[in-house]
Amino acid sequence: MELNEMEKRMLYQTEGSERYAILHELVMASRYAQNSDRRKAADRLIKKLNALTDDRCMEIVRDIRRNYRLPKGERTVGEMLAEARQRSGAEQLKGHDILALERFEPEVRHMIIFEVLSGDSFAGSKGDRMHQFLTDAGYQKFQDRQEQGEIRIEDHAKVTPGGHLCYDHSRDKDFTR
Repeated sequence: MELNEMEKRMLYQTEGSERYAILHELVMASRYAQNSDRRKAADRLIKKLNALTDDRCMEIVRDIRRNYRLPKGERTVGEMLAEARQRSGAEQLKGHDILALERFEPEVRHMIIFEVLSGDSFAGSKGDRMHQFLTDAGYQKFQDRQEQGEIRIEDHAKVTPGGHLCYDHSRDKDFTR
């Protein structure tokens, strides 16, 4: 699929980990763009991505995020964040975004990162790595699913009032994924 420079630049800034989230971001970009060229580029990109399968769409998104380089010049905040994500090489997790509104709900007490081990999991597809903010009851359900071999919890943090995370392990350790 051929993308022009503005389409690549827009796709580079998206944060979603699934096709529907990418398309939603582009719809919002189109709706609220003050620049008519940017609005038209978003609309063209939406049409191009709508014609693709989920897997092909995400293959293109991952390629842009990994290999695209912004031209010289000023950067928007979104572009600076996208560059930082690209430099870090961090894997994009499915599920809740790190700053999801769920994180700040008063009853939320846990944040987990987990891998889906079972093909018939309630949480995602086999091999998915996901990020979730949970209540005490929700966390217990995920622990039960781990005991059943459906998922494997890789990381856990307690969520304190205000959405602060207190990890169970030292962040100084080599915690590779």
